[in-house]
Amino acid sequence: MNDRHFTVSLHILTLMAKNIDQWLPSSYIAGSINVNPVLVRNELSNLQKYGFIETKEGKNGGSRLLKSPENIVLSDIYSSIYKQTLLGKLLPSPNPKCCVGKKINQNITDLNQSIEEVIIKKLEGVSLQDFSMKF
Repeated sequence: MNDRHFTVSLHILTLMAKNIDQWLPSSYIAGSINVNPVLVRNELSNLQKYGFIETKEGKNGGSRLLKSPENIVLSDIYSSIYKQTLLGKLLPSPNPKCCVGKKINQNITDLNQSIEEVIIKKLEGVSLQDFSMKF
């Protein structure tokens, strides 16, 4: 999880929660994050795919929340972004005759699952509304 997808997505959604009745253009959002609008549009596409936002094209277009901020939990955002393991890819072909090689992938998988459970449990208890109230 050493990329910025969760942080950028959470920034976008928090900005929308703070401007709940407005259509926010990607250029405005990009200015808030201080990143290229292309990066924002990529994240907006993913957020729309998972039903967090809606978008409208045109002069008065932009994006806004599709759900109420109190009905969005941070674990749902996290789950929509990360489809890979936190600890990285498993080894493609460790030596099955080695005492470490024959069990390394399973033990890494178990460790990753334990870490994911802690993260999800923490994020399940925080709504976008809760988080946006910090600003």
